[in-house]
Formats: sequence, structure tokens, C-alpha cells
Amino acid sequence: MKRFRVAHVITRLCRGGAQENTFHTVRLASRERFDADLISGPTHGPEGSIEDDVTNAGIPIVREPFLVRNIAPIRDAIALRRLTRLFQSRQYDIVHTHTSKAGFLGRLAAERAGVPAVVHTPHGNIFHGYFPKPVTRAFVWMERHAARRTDRIIELTSGGVREHLDEDIGQPDQFRVIFSGIDFGPFDEAIRRRNETRRALGIAPHEVLVGAVGRLEPVKGFAYFVAAAEAIAQAAAEARFILAGAGSLDDELRRRARPLGERFRFLGLRHDVPDLMAAMDILAMPSINEGMGRVLIEAGAASTPAVAASVGGIPDVLDDGATGILVPPGDAGRLAAAVLELIRDADRRRGMGDMARRRVVPAFGLDRMVERIEAVYEELIEEKHLDP
Repeated sequence: MKRFRVAHVITRLCRGGAQENTFHTVRLASRERFDADLISGPTHGPEGSIEDDVTNAGIPIVREPFLVRNIAPIRDAIALRRLTRLFQSRQYDIVHTHTSKAGFLGRLAAERAGVPAVVHTPHGNIFHGYFPKPVTRAFVWMERHAARRTDRIIELTSGGVREHLDEDIGQPDQFRVIFSGIDFGPFDEAIRRRNETRRALGIAPHEVLVGAVGRLEPVKGFAYFVAAAEAIAQAAAEARFILAGAGSLDDELRRRARPLGERFRFLGLRHDVPDLMAAMDILAMPSINEGMGRVLIEAGAASTPAVAASVGGIPDVLDDGATGILVPPGDAGRLAAAVLELIRDADRRRGMGDMARRRVVPAFGLDRMVERIEAVYEELIEEKHLDP
């Protein structure tokens, strides 16, 4: 059986859904069939890094120092040239790019290098909440241009496919829907440690913990979570709040939450997300834009219901009224009202958490994700007659 060379390309290996997805796709690749490399630019930013996890798993990082997240014309031109040479020298059969910037440069380089098969996973989109309109329009043009040089586009949800097609990016037959999976083991253990974690967080048995996890950036909508917390705190004395993550809005969010005192705690960058998810009674997810909402999967694995904004792929993951409650984006009042519903009805809250767990496990496991991605590769291998 022939082994095929696959290059996974991403701008950085910070802590995030796209990076975890890419890492595990390489880590769990079928070694009998695929020889997978992980190509990344330098990892910078307040989100932390998974580079130690990658190297500890025995995966060498092929470093491309000029591949950066922000637009940088000179560096981008150099990265394009270097990626083209790398693809040619290593004779990859498949190039699989991840996220917008690496996706654009990587796909152009793959075309120039004559790579037979090109796959791209956007891991969401940059159509809303990231950049001013002129910059967003430029990225949309780039995505349209690159899509014409792509054999398959893997979207995390059906909603993500619709959003791309609405922007005239790609054709329907190019898209495949494959969720971003997680490892359930840490969540199983976290459920068993729930009471211990709550005590460590200073949460009393009768208190209801409402939490959020993510990058402290505008697109995540955490300003609405802080505003909702103020209303919730006035109506429910038992409510307590935590926010885990780091980012550019850290100081501003802390200032806004100051009136809540010790009832609202900022935890900073954490490496025990499964424990935090299991300790929560309710996850709040007020995003402005979201490809899938990987934290919803993590909450479900921990048997925690969610109140989330109805944007992007979130409605494809959260079953409104069954595993949580959907609310309009940018509406702190509706977010607060939905959270209060669940605070006041413990039986409903626990029932939603149990249903979320049944929906997630085992359907959103890592093995299933990688099997489906590799099925896309096999589809292209057959289509392009790459297997003699």
C-alpha cells in the first residue's frame, strides 16, 4: 500500500480550536497510509502555546518563520516563495491548509508547486467581528481566489458552508462538513473531580457557577457576558461568575466587572479547561462570530448546558431547548434572561447537561474526526488516480 505525503499548514500553534484540530489530525494520522508533516509559523500571542504538546507527542514542527497571522506584504511574499520550494522539495501529495492566512498562501504555493491535491479547513470565517469592512472585503476576495485552487473545503458545520456560499466562496460540491473533535478522557476525569474543583474555586454547594472560556477579543463577545452578569447578580444572589482566557480586552473587561467584586473572577489563561467546564453549572457563549463553538462540545462532554449566541455554526451544535438555550448575538438582556431561567430551574439545567453529554459522546470524538478527514483524502486519491 502506497503512503502519501501530507503537509498541514497553519500560521501558529497557539491554544485554540483550529490549532488543536490540526495537531490531533497529524497525531492520529494513519501511519500506514499517510506521512504527515506539521508546518507552522512562529507562535506569538496571549493565548498560550501548544508547541510543547506537539513536540512531546513526537511531532517535529517544520518552521516557516515568515508565515505570520497579520497581513505583512514583504513577509507574505517571502513565505509564499519558501512554501512553494518546500512543497516541491518534499514532493507532497496533499497540502491541507488551516485558517485564512495560511490557507491563502499555502494554497497558492501548492498550485505553484504542482501539488496534486489541495484541502482547506477555514475553522470558521472572518466575515464578521474581526476587521473593518475594507479589510474584511479583502479577505473575502482572497478566499474566493483561493477557493478556485482548492479541491475540497472542510467546514465544521452546515452553517459554515452556507456562510461561505453566501459570500460566493467555492462551489457546493467542494464542501465537506466535518466537526472538530475532542478527547473525552480529561472530561470524564473532570466530572469525577467536580466538587473538588468547585471548592478550589471558592464555590459553595448552593451557589450556581456561570462561566465562559475563550480569547478575550471582541469577536468572542465577552463584554455582553459581563453586562449580563450584572443583571443576573441583581436577580440571583446565588450566582457566581468566572471567565478564563487572555487577550487584548483583559483590562477593559476587568474594569467593567469591578462592581461585581469577588462574585466575578478572572482566571487568566488556564490549562485545566475540562475541570472548569465540569465545575460550571452553565456555560455562557456570547460570540459575535463562531465557526463551530468547540467550547460547546467541551461543555457537553462535561455535562454542562450552555446559553449561546445564535451565530455561525453554533445552532448546528446546540439543540435549542434540549442541550441549552440560543439567544440573539449582541443582546446582554436576552443572555441574562436565559441564564436566569436555568439558575431558577435546577432540574431543567441538569437535564440539559445530561442531554448535552449524550449528544456529544461519542459522536464528537477525535478518532471519528480524523477518520472523516482521511476519507476526504482517499476520495481525492481515487479521483486524481494517485494510487497506482
